Amino acid sequence: MKRVFAKILVVLLVTFSAPAEAATVMVTSTADDTVGQSIVYSLRDQINRSSLYKVAYTREDSGFIIQIVTIPENDGRTAAYSAVLTMPPLDKKGFDYYITSVVGYCGADVTNTCASRILSSFDHPMSEMIGEMTKMFKKPN
Repeated sequence: MKRVFAKILVVLLVTFSAPAEAATVMVTSTADDTVGQSIVYSLRDQINRSSLYKVAYTREDSGFIIQIVTIPENDGRTAAYSAVLTMPPLDKKGFDYYITSVVGYCGADVTNTCASRILSSFDHPMSEMIGEMTKMFKKPN
């Protein structure tokens, strides 16, 4: 357990060594339907517009990973989705560290709202991790 905690601390230290920089978030998906693709697009857009986060396009550059899976329903007008927040290990090999997840149901006309719900659900755990790392490595005055 201590070894896992130590690895998480090292990953966070490397990822958030400069508190003024935005944390990197990679969004991956298995969304073959138009509603799911729209949710993923909106989520990436909202991350890029955030002052706290920026989109990472490779696993090596990511501090967090949001993995989205969607299942189309009602002839493609709606989709059920699952979004999982993980953090990659320091060596980028092996399994990611699970943080939290959320499930939902989304209509084609509210994909921006669904993306906002996903990001707001994950904002608290990501912000807490960033905040703890900032406190731990803050230089004394």
